[in-house]
Amino acid sequence: MDPQSRLRKVKPFYFGNVQDITSTPSATTGPPKSRPLLRIEFKSPKDDYTFVQELRSNHSMHVCHRKNHLHLAVIRESFSPAPLQMLEMLGQVQHPNIADSLDVYFHDGKLCIVGEHLDVSLFDLGFKRLVPWEIATIISEVIKAMTYLLDTLPTCELHMDSVRLSLQGDVKLGIHSHSNNYRG
Repeated sequence: MDPQSRLRKVKPFYFGNVQDITSTPSATTGPPKSRPLLRIEFKSPKDDYTFVQELRSNHSMHVCHRKNHLHLAVIRESFSPAPLQMLEMLGQVQHPNIADSLDVYFHDGKLCIVGEHLDVSLFDLGFKRLVPWEIATIISEVIKAMTYLLDTLPTCELHMDSVRLSLQGDVKLGIHSHSNNYRG
């Protein structure tokens, strides 16, 4: 770093529990990994996202973020009978085999959930094109996610179309239950 520069490095802040005040995080373990907050916006998702394509298979829409056109996402309108409890549970979910919820919008009495885009549905792919080890891998990843969901969201509704695959080979479950098409 240039000694003439007015900028300097600072230590990262650690916001731990009150009980952690006397102890500092060690260099090897560091602070616990934080979860991103689930943001709730009281505006239309059309303000932040641009329509790309309607998806008939899972009643949702492909969209891209207006600030980053390469970032695809999926918007679903939620019809949960208990939206506050559903949002609280969605905020707790964090698993590598479960699609992330990115944003939540409440506009004109509609609750819209923006989720991670995954390219292919297992329902659309079919098992005929897969070799046995690929099927075993998919089943293994789905079982890991379902085991986590049984502990975290026991009332979550899943369908064959909930199993999604990315072009990078990730297998994830889309957990947005009670959803229908968003028609902003």
